[in-house]
Amino acid sequence: MKTCFISRFGGLGDVLHASHLPRLIKDHYGVDHITFETNYQGYQILQGNPFIDDLQYVDVTKLTDNRLRKNWDYCEEKYDISFNLIYTIELAVCCNENDSRYYRNDEFRRKNFGKMTYYDVMTKACNLPDKYLGTRGQLYYCNEDHALAQAEAIKTKSKYNASHLILLNLSGTSLHKKFVQAENIGRRILEKYPNAILFLTGDEHCLDQVFEGERIISWVGKRNIRSVALMTKYLDLTVSMETGLPLIAHSWDAPCLQLLTAASYENHIQGAKNAYWLQAPVHCSPCHKNPHEYWGCPTKEKMPACVWFDADKIMDKIGEALEHR
Repeated sequence: MKTCFISRFGGLGDVLHASHLPRLIKDHYGVDHITFETNYQGYQILQGNPFIDDLQYVDVTKLTDNRLRKNWDYCEEKYDISFNLIYTIELAVCCNENDSRYYRNDEFRRKNFGKMTYYDVMTKACNLPDKYLGTRGQLYYCNEDHALAQAEAIKTKSKYNASHLILLNLSGTSLHKKFVQAENIGRRILEKYPNAILFLTGDEHCLDQVFEGERIISWVGKRNIRSVALMTKYLDLTVSMETGLPLIAHSWDAPCLQLLTAASYENHIQGAKNAYWLQAPVHCSPCHKNPHEYWGCPTKEKMPACVWFDADKIMDKIGEALEHR
């Protein structure tokens, strides 16, 4: 029996961009058994993936560099094939502040990092042939889960006599992924579409962004990400800053408006249907950076300037998306 070990820790989007690899690896390398280790966010993405035979959860808060090195040596000996995908996207097509490319001009990074989807970056990281380029990943759920999610959307629409069910994702994990205009946009949506229902989502760190109203339902800190991820398939529109959740909506080819800051259309959206997007209206976007201290980034109201979009253009894109439903 030919075996393979894959290690990938990261955010939702990071692991989603690796979710197609088990299928391709089995197809290309003739692997019989795949063990895949990941963190909490990755576990939400990879649950139920039929091409993974042993999905292992690792508490990354207990990891050390020494543990990783020792564990990797052991895995390379135990398995026929092994792929350590830690920091793959983060180093290949994003620049950290300790990387000299972070300080090159924007055109350099756009030319070198902005033309390939992150799915393809991961495909190439596993030395898979070009015939697999363009393959996208997905989440897997049982039929019952799909039926329940679809029924919830239908029931909510009926209960409120709603014209549209729209999800606003309040934030990702970084400052340039925070939807600072969420309330403004949400209230404008309800003014323009008075029979719409808004759902708000995000983790407990987004509680200070929650806003209230008769046709607003908050899932913030209440529903786990896997549940919300499935609902994006059955709602009329997801609106989000550049982060993992809109990537999941794109993987369903569900209607989604993504507000891009560091990444380009080619990185995050290319290949998806029913996809709408705006690039941040600052000269440095897309920057293909992975900032933490935001060195050199222009700011506005103590936030990276890239998080501020033209609200009228967001509303135009929302209208465009809803008209096509």
